[in-house]
Amino acid sequence: MEQPATPQMERNYDAFMEELTRLTRKYGVAIQSTGGVFVASSPNEYRQVTYIADLSSGDIIPVFPES
Repeated sequence: MEQPATPQMERNYDAFMEELTRLTRKYGVAIQSTGGVFVASSPNEYRQVTYIADLSSGDIIPVFPES
């Protein structure tokens, strides 16, 4: 994370982790990530984000459109 986390960013991250846990249990897919988390600093910042996901390598890469 490039900037210090605000209280709202921390709440969003915690809520995301709860939802990710539910998705892992539902679909049987777990993610291992070390130092690769990005947290939006404004509500709609990641509205257009998509992912490149490669099952053979295990890579999940966010694609951030140009503003």
